[in-house]
Formats: sequence, structure tokens, C-alpha cells
Amino acid sequence: MKTSFKFKDVHACDAVVLTCIDFRFWKETVEFIEKELGIKSFDFPSLPGAAKAINDCLVDTDVAMQCIGVPCNLHHAKKIVIVNHQDCGAYGGSGKFNGDDAEEQKFHESELAKAKEKIATKFSEKEFVLIYAKLTDDKENIEFLTVG
Repeated sequence: MKTSFKFKDVHACDAVVLTCIDFRFWKETVEFIEKELGIKSFDFPSLPGAAKAINDCLVDTDVAMQCIGVPCNLHHAKKIVIVNHQDCGAYGGSGKFNGDDAEEQKFHESELAKAKEKIATKFSEKEFVLIYAKLTDDKENIEFLTVG
């Protein structure tokens, strides 16, 4: 298969979008980033738990921090977007919250804020967008909530 390369001679992107590896969310996440946030060029690293991967880092050379650092330093990403989602297995899934969706969302918002704080110590000049992907309508739809 051969296809045109849209980014010939382009070495900068608008953002780095860190997401969870969960296959159930990535297509909708890309659609949200492009259509709702208007971000067309972005690096798209995926790690278990997204914010969890950042929060669990012990040093700046950990893979999770490199997933942010490389796009910021090499591709001059202006924005850092972190997307956590409901029912994330890296955190123990929704079962950990005994069916309390509000408690689960509050927990993820806190995790996203901690990750932002940790990353901002190194990249304070970047714009941050924190997103929580919430399952709605009896878990048939995904609603992306900007939480920070």
C-alpha cells in the first residue's frame, strides 16, 4: 500500500496527546482531539492509565516522562493533552469505585491534576488540557469532559 505523506518537511506538531492503551477508547479519542479540540497534528503516546503512568514516574528519564518530553523538545508541541477514562484497568477498573460514577470521575480528575503538576515542573510554558472520557447512556456512548 502506498499513500501520500501529509507531513513532508514538517517537524513540529501542535500537541502531545497522552492516552491510556485501552483499545476501547483510542478511535473516539482521536476523533475528539481533531474535531472538538481542533488539533490536527499531534504525537499520540499511549501508556497504561495515562496520568497514572506520569504519576508513577520516579525520575524524568522514565518512559512516561519521555513520552511527553520528546514531543515537547523534538516536535515543539505547544499543548499537552492527557486523557484518562472511566473503567480503566490500570487503576483497577470501575469496580474499585463500587458503581459510584461521581467518585470515579473525581478520582480521575485528581489524578489528571497531579500529572499536570508533575509535568508542569519541566514544561510550565505549555498549555495543558485535561480530559476525562466518561461512559454514558448505559455505557453505550463516550462523553469527553474537559476537567482542567
